[in-house]
Formats: sequence, structure tokens, C-alpha cells
Amino acid sequence: MADNPATPADLQARSFRTLSTSDLAVGWTLLGDAWAIMLSAKPTVGERLDKTPVDQVFESLVVQTLCAMVLRVLSNPDGKLEERQDDYQYRLDAAVSSGALYLADAELARLSEGDSASSGAWTIRSRAAQVADW
Repeated sequence: MADNPATPADLQARSFRTLSTSDLAVGWTLLGDAWAIMLSAKPTVGERLDKTPVDQVFESLVVQTLCAMVLRVLSNPDGKLEERQDDYQYRLDAAVSSGALYLADAELARLSEGDSASSGAWTIRSRAAQVADW
């Protein structure tokens, strides 16, 4: 099975700030966790990355998704939704504020596109193709 294609350098390249050494260390661990979550939710990801030649577009999508999962945690490690003090108020999107490492439904759907192992659900087939399967 393919190794995790994302690295701390990928995290830094996608971050709006310079990540500290401790952020990168935690990020490396979280990338491993994110990879496990991704493979658990979509085992065909590893199989698609093992193919030769590697689909560079798909590999880039996997790296982007893994980094997005980790950066959601690194951008708000305390899981704050809202902060107030006097006239100051700051509110985060609920998805970012969870502080949890997760694979969003939209991300999972993107990883499934072009997956030859799909079940064929929601596929409209001709009557001739249905008869041929009998």
C-alpha cells in the first residue's frame, strides 16, 4: 500500500503563516492520523496511488485533502467557536471550530471521483446492458 504522500513541507506551503517547529511536529503526527482516517473511509485511495504511472492530479488532490484536514486543527487547536471581550467579537465557522481531525463529505466525494471501484449506484444504464448482466 502507498505511503502517506503528504509532508510537513506540504503543510507549510498551504498555511497562511509560518508554522513553528512544534506546529510542524504535531502536523507530522496529524498527517499520519489523517492518512489513517482517509484510508479507513476510502481504502481505494492507497490502491490508486500504487498504480504505475501515478496519477499526479489524484496524488495532488490527496495531499491537498490531507493538509486541509490537519490545517483545520492547527488553525484552531482549542476548538474555539467564538471569542468576546467588550466590543471585540470573533467567530469562526463551525466546521473549523470543532478542532477535530475529520474528512469532510465534500472531500470524500472528490476522492471518490474517477474511482473504478465505485458501486455503480446512481448510474443510469441502458436496458441492453441490464439484460446482458442477467
